[in-house]
This record gives sequence, C-alpha cells and structure tokens, in this order.
Amino acid sequence: MEYLAHRSSRNEGPVWLIPPHSGTRHLEGIGALVHRAWAVRSLRRLFPQLDDVEFEAGWFGMIGMTSDHLPRFHKLDRNLVSFGGYNGRGIAPGTVLGRVLASYVLGRLAEEDLPLPAAPVEYRRFRAAREAPYRAGSQLVHLTEARL
Repeated sequence: MEYLAHRSSRNEGPVWLIPPHSGTRHLEGIGALVHRAWAVRSLRRLFPQLDDVEFEAGWFGMIGMTSDHLPRFHKLDRNLVSFGGYNGRGIAPGTVLGRVLASYVLGRLAEEDLPLPAAPVEYRRFRAAREAPYRAGSQLVHLTEARL
C-alpha cells in the first residue's frame, strides 16, 4: 500500500502518513466550527484557567467504518501496524487497544495474543453516505450540549 505524506498548510509540525483516498474533508465549514467551539467550551469548563488561551491547532480524524462494525488490526508494512475501524465509537476501545498495541510493538505481547487477527485494509463503498449520520449526530450534540 502506498501512503501520502501530509503536512499542515503552514508547512509546520509533524508529517502524517495517510492512505490515498482517505478523505480528509470531513471537518470543513459548519462541522469544523461546531466541533472546534465545542472543544474549546469543554476544555475551558474542565480547566477554567485556560480562559484567555487561544488554541493554535486542532486535530480530527475520519470515522473508520468496517463491514461488520468491529475494529481491525492491520499490518500495513514491516514495522508499521495499527488498530482502527471503530465505527464512530473509538474513544474507549481505542484507548484500550492503544495500550495493547504498545505492548505488541515493545515485544511484550505476541501477535497470536492480540485480541484481533491481522486483517487487510478494506475500502468501503459509499463511505461518505455511511458516515453522514455520525457526522450529523455529533454536530447536533456538540451544537446543543450545555445550551438546552
């Protein structure tokens, strides 16, 4: 599989390797504004001392959708592995599987002891249509949370 190198528009910060056709256009326009405002409100509610701090950057990711709604373990290349495909529910399992992946990479866990077998990367048809309800739902929650 080939990967595209991506750097911020200001040509600063880390270089990210992303698969071609990964679709990095999900947080544009109103979605970007809604989610950024929600993140700032949430962080300032948790940490009031950040009230005057301006945020310089933010990060977002795509919703990894799989055909059976289960996450995947991928061996993308030699020494390049990942877990993904959380289908819009990635915070808790991503945290747990991130620790598992760290143990595997450090040699503390054998591949046969991983909770998921290695699977090929699959590209889903109609990805945007499958993700639309998740995007709309998260925008609605983030727009209305703490306002109703």
